[in-house]
Amino acid sequence: MRRIGTAVVVAGLMAGVTCPSWAFDLSPKGTRFDRDAVKAWAPSWLDGILSKLAEKGLPKFKQSVHEEITHRAYECNFEGPGICGNPDAEYAAPYVIAGVRWNDDPPFQLNSDQAQGTSCKTTYSDGRPMTIRFITQPKCWGELFLSAEKQIKSNPDKTFNVANQAALPLRSHFGDLQFIHSMASSDNEDPVETRSKILSWAEFTWGVVRGSYKLDTWLKDIDLPVMKQYFSSSGWRVQELFTLGDPSLRTYLEDIAFGSLLHMVEDSFAAGHVDRMEPANGTQCAGSSHRAPGPIREFHSYTKQSTSKHADADSRDAFINNRLTPDVVDVGRTLVALRKAKAEWLEVGAYLSCVYDLAPTVRKASAGGF
Repeated sequence: MRRIGTAVVVAGLMAGVTCPSWAFDLSPKGTRFDRDAVKAWAPSWLDGILSKLAEKGLPKFKQSVHEEITHRAYECNFEGPGICGNPDAEYAAPYVIAGVRWNDDPPFQLNSDQAQGTSCKTTYSDGRPMTIRFITQPKCWGELFLSAEKQIKSNPDKTFNVANQAALPLRSHFGDLQFIHSMASSDNEDPVETRSKILSWAEFTWGVVRGSYKLDTWLKDIDLPVMKQYFSSSGWRVQELFTLGDPSLRTYLEDIAFGSLLHMVEDSFAAGHVDRMEPANGTQCAGSSHRAPGPIREFHSYTKQSTSKHADADSRDAFINNRLTPDVVDVGRTLVALRKAKAEWLEVGAYLSCVYDLAPTVRKASAGGF
């Protein structure tokens, strides 16, 4: 990986470098644990400064759109972003917000070979592995992403997947885990395959929400296609997947998993990720009173998309200007209600199958108009 000079990284981050495969922006603010960890340990004076800058909106962490959508799903109804867009607004629990952030910024560790040529710190002084997140090592994080984007754009066949043991953020933004952003992993991917992976992840997260899978559940033992295919060789438990390096989250595992599910569903309403038809007035999901969103015409893939065009669909303006009925907030409120009612997966799965209904003219994945 090409080493990026300190001045270039800082300048790029301060300019708001856009990282791909987001639907809607995130606030730069991490969990309280993240912020306390940065105060207690900063790998260098520069990383300490960048961690402070991270709280001001770098690089793609600038508008709290995902947090706003989630708080609105929990009945925040104030106009403007001031209250509902505050990550600490306390409509959604802070650990649900942490789960919403997980899809874009999952914690990860690197070995020394993977970190070669970067500023990434992989171990503490006593040899313990160090967990990396944007808030804790933003320079490292930015280097990895800028390099990954350059690779994927120059070589569309390049991928980051379970086979090459790439870090989770690279897999989720550029590789085989893009389904957690409601995207296809490559051009020409069959929409039936993309949808199947999305619904399988949804079933897994709902299993965590329901308590069927706990911190000590081994991912290799979870009998779901998406877990078998993408996580069975990880050597992880649910704890490592969702709460690596952050023991403050472990008491709230169900909230983290629910937030991850909300993020994936929210992403499916961003035009850079999914091409949806407008909902037909009054149409309901089969066998329920829930209103049906517009069916999906295409799951997009990022490989050949323009980063700037993709970014335009991530903004708060894009969210506000696409408030159809039912919209992303309505769907979030339905999922919140289903969780409160302790609904079984049979009911939740039927609803999400409706949310991800495919149009008769559905196309294979492409960059779309982006």
